[in-house]
Amino acid sequence: MKLMFRSLAISLLTFFCALVNAKENNASQLGIHLSQWQVLDSAEPLPESEWQSLQNWHPPIWQIPNLKSRWFKAHFQVGWHHKTTSLAITLGPLFSSAEVFVNGVRINSFSDGKLKHFRRSQTQIHPLPSQRLWYSFLDFQKDNELLIHLRSDKEPLTINPDTVIINNYDFLALKAKDSDTLLKIAQGAMIGLLVSFGLFSLFLRAVGFKERDNTLFGLFVTSVALMILSNSLLLPDELGYKLAHSALPWMLASLSVFTLAGLYSEQQKLSQRAKGLLLFNLLILILLILGTPISPETEALKALCLLSYIGVLAEVYWQKIWHKRLLKLENMGVLLVLVGAASDLFWALDYSPVNSLALSLFFVAFNLLFNVALRFRQMAKSLLTLSNRLVSIREIERARLTRDIHDGVGQGLSTLKLLINLNAKKLEPELSETLQTEVAITSNTLKSVIRNLKPIEVASGSPTQSIISLATHNCDLANIRLKVNKQDNVRLSKESAYQVYRIAQEALNNAIKHSEASCITLSLEADTHHFVVTIMDNGKGVGLGQSQHDSYGMNSMQERSMIIGAEISIRNHAEQGTLVCLEVPYND
Repeated sequence: MKLMFRSLAISLLTFFCALVNAKENNASQLGIHLSQWQVLDSAEPLPESEWQSLQNWHPPIWQIPNLKSRWFKAHFQVGWHHKTTSLAITLGPLFSSAEVFVNGVRINSFSDGKLKHFRRSQTQIHPLPSQRLWYSFLDFQKDNELLIHLRSDKEPLTINPDTVIINNYDFLALKAKDSDTLLKIAQGAMIGLLVSFGLFSLFLRAVGFKERDNTLFGLFVTSVALMILSNSLLLPDELGYKLAHSALPWMLASLSVFTLAGLYSEQQKLSQRAKGLLLFNLLILILLILGTPISPETEALKALCLLSYIGVLAEVYWQKIWHKRLLKLENMGVLLVLVGAASDLFWALDYSPVNSLALSLFFVAFNLLFNVALRFRQMAKSLLTLSNRLVSIREIERARLTRDIHDGVGQGLSTLKLLINLNAKKLEPELSETLQTEVAITSNTLKSVIRNLKPIEVASGSPTQSIISLATHNCDLANIRLKVNKQDNVRLSKESAYQVYRIAQEALNNAIKHSEASCITLSLEADTHHFVVTIMDNGKGVGLGQSQHDSYGMNSMQERSMIIGAEISIRNHAEQGTLVCLEVPYND
């Protein structure tokens, strides 16, 4: 019995092993399998004993930019299911700007800016979007060797085994399209942000902020945006390849770096050494324009261009140390771009949306934006302080003038009135009455002038009653009907209440003197967040050719509203006349 069970167990085990082996063989027949990758640092792929596993190998941490060769090999098996299918291989995004050879065929050679199709026996190279190159196998053996040769002067000169895929051509094309979409989104987002920074710079110029640093900031972000665009996947393939391998990205990079150097230099002027490096850089750019797009000489010129960037940034950084301004946060951008340029000299980060220099320039743009916005805020604050000071001086002069009129002209009129009354019997009756009438009219006019120069009852914090009293007095003098819709009382600061009174006074004077109105409607309403003063007349309105800023009175109202953080609008009413609306926030 034991022998029978033992035999049964052995039979079942044999059956399951055979089943698993059959499944593996079936999977092997259906799929494509790559062996472990091996790597060799050598000019030639010999000897065999020098090869080592790619899993245990790492690119050097530090290196000098000299031309080096590196070999990678693996074996793959193609199942019978794919024997009749046109297969392709993708190496994925390589980690270095390198010459790439697959099984002896150079797959990244181009001529006259046009993509080449290389054929060797029955093997064809397929270039696809974003310069990912594909290797199509039309003849299959049981065990195919894949030998990849990379040559470059930068690191990391290696492949990523996870991105090396052999499969159906259409499948890999779809996979590459998804990868390209992610890169396009990243590059498009960076360009979009930089363009918005440039528009912000134009807005600042439109509102009067025309300082040199804002101009340089706008030039900087524009050149960085164009630099990223010229070497991005957002352009059509052929145009993108031509621009990426032309001198244009380097011209834009030079413009960005030297503009940044000017922004961070003392008084925003380049030093003599920096100017010398600029001339050296211009000479390199001329040689790049005249040279062959892809050649060892061109690569050497690009390295010299990066060295000129490093030199000018190091010069600016040294000036910061010399003037002991190194610890300022806004000046650390120089060091960031310096590291980015040095990294580009030794390391090629082709798997990222942009290279390290462009990435560092992109991040520095945020720092420059903060600096420009801070300068604009300081300028606006200075202008507001100056405007407030001018208004204060004007009010001081008003108070002085009020005292002088009251103490001088007012006392003189009182004396004149007293003398006329005392000598009335000595004068002819008609003359005496005429003199008394003229003195009374002059006295009333003087009181009106004093009232306009110095308000009353504003110190309480609510300008409502003062405005209504002023409007009633002025409308009575001008024989204009006054209609008061609302008269809510509020508590404002003394300064805000005073400025609200002055704005209302100016609006009333404009309506009485210039509108030819027969009725003025006044509303003083307190809502949840604002104290709203509305003055409307039924006159002729604001002329089409008349600008609000052409009038001294309107400018005065704008200045006063800005001082207390209020919003004022002056426009023609829908029916007839002019509407002045002032919204004063409570949290002033």
